[in-house]
Amino acid sequence: MINFDYLTVEEAPRGPIGFLGTGVSLVHPNLPVYGGIRLNNALVGTRAGYYTFGYHVGAQVPLSSELYFHPRLMFTSGGGAESNDGSGGFSTVSTSIDYKWNDWSLGIGAQYSYVSTGVIQGVSPYVTLNKSVSFIDPLKEDLHVQLFTNTLYSIWNEHDRPTGFIGIGGRSFSNQFYTSVYLTAAVTDLGGYMDVYGGYGAYKDIGPFRLLLEANLGTGGGGRAPAGGGALWGTQAELQCHSGELFAGFSGGILSSIAEPFYFSFLALHLGTELKFNSYTIQNAAYATENLQMESSIRTYLGSNGFSNLGVAFQLYRFKSLSLRGESYWAFTDGRGAYAEGLFGIRYQKNWWYVESQVGAGAGGGINLWNGAGLVFINSGFDLPLNESVSINSKYIYNAYSTTEFPKHGLQFGLGYKIPFKKASPQ
Repeated sequence: MINFDYLTVEEAPRGPIGFLGTGVSLVHPNLPVYGGIRLNNALVGTRAGYYTFGYHVGAQVPLSSELYFHPRLMFTSGGGAESNDGSGGFSTVSTSIDYKWNDWSLGIGAQYSYVSTGVIQGVSPYVTLNKSVSFIDPLKEDLHVQLFTNTLYSIWNEHDRPTGFIGIGGRSFSNQFYTSVYLTAAVTDLGGYMDVYGGYGAYKDIGPFRLLLEANLGTGGGGRAPAGGGALWGTQAELQCHSGELFAGFSGGILSSIAEPFYFSFLALHLGTELKFNSYTIQNAAYATENLQMESSIRTYLGSNGFSNLGVAFQLYRFKSLSLRGESYWAFTDGRGAYAEGLFGIRYQKNWWYVESQVGAGAGGGINLWNGAGLVFINSGFDLPLNESVSINSKYIYNAYSTTEFPKHGLQFGLGYKIPFKKASPQ
């Protein structure tokens, strides 16, 4: 199930902050309960760049054939945009009455939120929109998706300085149109800046090449970027070259605040993989089980300047013992609310033991603030299966390079999940 919601909290004495929430959840096969990951991002107010990441659990209890009672508990961590977020914990309880039709549900209710300092809290109306997607039953048409790294470089921008960004992205294709989603963070002089935005566009395949053109809308801010409440718009075009399931894409575009002076143009490189999932039109025998690998972890940096982070990692692509990963971690202790990381990882794992390198950006919470935010880690750990779907993961983290002072050592503990899909067998 894909979840969207909107809520408002008060920050004394600055006034309201409106948050757009986005989540992806797994629904229990027999009970009306679900759990998953979520992202809150500021959309209304003056805190562009305030983001929190974490988890939620909920239930949709039937009251009639169309109406459902929908309680939800959420805990996320993060902050930013110079808000009074303290250690970053953001707790929310909500209830709504949902109206269901087909695979969609729309709910209206109320919520209460409390951020770790208590300066940010409050009750507000609450709106939720949810869409269910089944990967067990055959789909009416092929689900055609891309997962990719997102590396951007900007020369022409509001702050008149070359700026680099990194992140991850994904697209879902249908006929000649597609939707997209991107999450990026600044690596260089806008340390603390981050954006999350979606897109809608059209594409055309010409042999091994694909042309794409899209419009974008989302939120972004932080790193002293003058982006107001956070709403962004933009557009971009891309040329992709495909080889089997792999592709490389080169794009150019612009992102701009809707109401404020902040903007930047960019050139981007996308490296990723393309997947197709089951449909009615082809026999199920033509599909093989494919697992989406996901890890949920607590990552702790050691020492007098250490702190703990809540995070998630996805396996974007695997070839034999090598895997490419996209990861993000968000602080929730030691007054580091607003610190967040976006990392690319390359892991070599033969059996249960692995080594890996991670490269990315980390900023906020007084770390790498408004300057370079580059990080390079070299890690070693183990991944032990508990059953066919769940594994336990632990690693030692060594900070090999950072643009500014950063803890040298860390430990990470978490659980890995294998989420099965029916993937089209190679032709």
